[in-house]
Amino acid sequence: MSQQTSSQPLPQQPLVPAHTTGDSGLVIPYGQAGDLPVLALYEDFRCPYCAALEQTSGQVIRGFADAGRLRLEYHFAAFLDGMLGGRGSATALSAAGAAINESQADFKTLHEALYAQQPDESVDSYGDPSVLLRVAESTGLTAPAFREAVSSGTYAPWAASVADAFGRSGVRGTPTVRLGETSIHGFDRTGRPLPAPEITTQIEAALTR
Repeated sequence: MSQQTSSQPLPQQPLVPAHTTGDSGLVIPYGQAGDLPVLALYEDFRCPYCAALEQTSGQVIRGFADAGRLRLEYHFAAFLDGMLGGRGSATALSAAGAAINESQADFKTLHEALYAQQPDESVDSYGDPSVLLRVAESTGLTAPAFREAVSSGTYAPWAASVADAFGRSGVRGTPTVRLGETSIHGFDRTGRPLPAPEITTQIEAALTR
């Protein structure tokens, strides 16, 4: 007896940006490689609290990595697209993939700019690649390969995989920041961002444990 065989092609794996890490390249690192403590950050590019944390304490957090005291590892979500409609979280994440494919420095530059110029979370302007390219251009990030990747959505499938991994991580909100098993708290009980020196104190304490 003959059996019908499927002629469907096997699904292709998403194109993974260079300089990523973790299972299937779904984590974006910043800082030195090697045996360093890892500060894990869970974010969504449409999240206003993520922007508040970056604007208040981003330079302090980056400073620990630049000094070689720890490595930052970014895990990104896109759940606000589902909650609010649109695709800004996912499209910005795809652009971040194009930036890390260039270099860690380019990723961090775009990461900071996306939060500095973040629209209201109800506005889906980051769903438009041309808006993302204007944000990148304002920082000097204009490499042709980067622009092409953003315009064509080269890393959109990868971004979807990154967001899926966030959904399986057990993390329920953004921003979430952890150094090993220690949570770093970025906000007080009223939702206001803590001053950068308080973030520094928490990270210093966690590093000595």
